[in-house]
Order: sequence, then structure tokens, then C-alpha cells
Amino acid sequence: MKSLKIWSLAVALLMTLASCDKAVEDGTGSGGVGTGNFDAIENEWKLVSVNGTPNEFGVYISFDTGLFAMFQQVYTLDYKFYDGEYKIEGGKLTGEYTDGTAWKCAYTGGVSADGKTLTLTSDEENPITCVYEACEIPEIIRDEAFGDTRAVEVIPFL
Repeated sequence: MKSLKIWSLAVALLMTLASCDKAVEDGTGSGGVGTGNFDAIENEWKLVSVNGTPNEFGVYISFDTGLFAMFQQVYTLDYKFYDGEYKIEGGKLTGEYTDGTAWKCAYTGGVSADGKTLTLTSDEENPITCVYEACEIPEIIRDEAFGDTRAVEVIPFL
């Protein structure tokens, strides 16, 4: 009877390890979707969740050949526009705004195998994981961000 319990535990452990390996392989594990693979980052993305909770604000980001454009509606009623350069080194995504200010931190994560989601996990003491979905940034948001003439100080999302 005792050996049956041990074998049952061993089989359960092997099944758990096998499912963990598959989750990491297909990008669904705790490491994030497509962890470490930013090869397909050149796209437009919409923030859909922060630490597993649906977000309560709007953030759209476009990545294109070393340049990014971000439209954010965070702590304001209007979308704000930010742009600059990004780079990927050693599996980490970093960036700098046009005014020379660096992003608040580096990010790990990546794009899912199907190219539909981008996961960014902040490289901070208390990491934050943001999930984005591939989308087309609506023209109305672009127009609102570029047409904003009010001098409101808003901290960029990244």
C-alpha cells in the first residue's frame, strides 16, 4: 500500500513537471507569454491587464524599427503622446523618450508564438506584469493625443 502511494506521488510529480515544461514552451507559464522573445514586437499594442487585473486606463504602444510611439490615458481624461527609441539587449527591453529621459526600468517578457499578445514584466524590486494585445491604434486616439494643447504634466506609463 505504501509503495502504491509513493508511485502515485511520483506519477503526479512527473505530470506536473511535464505540464510546467509545456507551459513554458508554449508561453503560458509563469514566466509570461513568449518570455524573452521580442522578435515580433514591431506592431501596435493595447494594454489589457496589469498583474492579471483588467486595466482601468488606456495605453497604446507602437514599436517600429527601434522607435516607439505611446498614447496613454493615465490619470487624465485625454490621451497624451510620447515617443522615442527602444532597444532589446540580453532579453531585456529598454527605452528612452525623445527628451532623453530613460524609461523607469527595463522589461522582460516577449511576444506570444501567435503574435497576438505582448507581455512586459518590469525589472523592479516589486515587478509589475502588463499584458498587451495586438491591435490597430484608433485614429480618434491619435488625433486626440496630437491635438492636445493643454499643458498638463503627466508621468509616462513606461
